[in-house]
Amino acid sequence: MYNGDFRAYERTFSLLTQVVGRSGRGEDAGIAIIQTLNPENEIIRLAQHQDYEAFYQTEILSRKLMVYPPYCDIYHVGFSWEDREETEKCASAFFASIKEKAEYEYNDQKFILLGPSVAAVPKISNKYRYGIIIKCKNTKRMRELIGTLLKDYGKNQKYKKITISIDINPLTIH
Repeated sequence: MYNGDFRAYERTFSLLTQVVGRSGRGEDAGIAIIQTLNPENEIIRLAQHQDYEAFYQTEILSRKLMVYPPYCDIYHVGFSWEDREETEKCASAFFASIKEKAEYEYNDQKFILLGPSVAAVPKISNKYRYGIIIKCKNTKRMRELIGTLLKDYGKNQKYKKITISIDINPLTIH
């Protein structure tokens, strides 16, 4: 519930309503015991009462205020390589390039940039990981902007070894 992913409350609500809904068999009443340090949490309370409508209203308002789907699309740009410093430099340079291109060539595109930051799991298979989050609309122009940068960085000898990946509307942000 507190993992930093914007879908965390949705997942928690879903799991808890399943547990509560499946307790008991047939006509036999059941009981579900949920152990928590935060029993007053609104999501836990709504799941306990299986109040789907109230959960939806709470969640959709939160997503609108924080600019999360369905009010935007999310691009996760991931960077990974064996050298931490080089990976971080590449992520920072890519971030700066997005800002620069957005200011001059793509100023018709509105988006929010977050990062670059170390991934939640900073190292996998001896490769350091960084990421950038872009909250935007998944338009042809936005894909063009990101595609242009990917081509530029793919040709750049300085960053050739670094893997850059794009995930549009990822299930988890890592």
